[in-house]
Amino acid sequence: MSGDAVRAIRISKNMSQPEFAEVLNVSRSCIDAVESGRRAVSRKLRIKIAQTFGVDDEIIEAIARAKDSNKLAL
Repeated sequence: MSGDAVRAIRISKNMSQPEFAEVLNVSRSCIDAVESGRRAVSRKLRIKIAQTFGVDDEIIEAIARAKDSNKLAL
């Protein structure tokens, strides 16, 4: 999972970085660093995202769009 995929999941859930971080019980700065590519997506974070949001068609489509564009915005 890439930072773009994390951003795509967050955006697909219509959440801000602070909201997303709170739900996952991580800091906003962690989410910002992951989304901007300054920090790799840890195994622990991948598991938290999967357990919290699951994997559905909407998320898979959002990740595919993220791979096509590095400039996703709310």
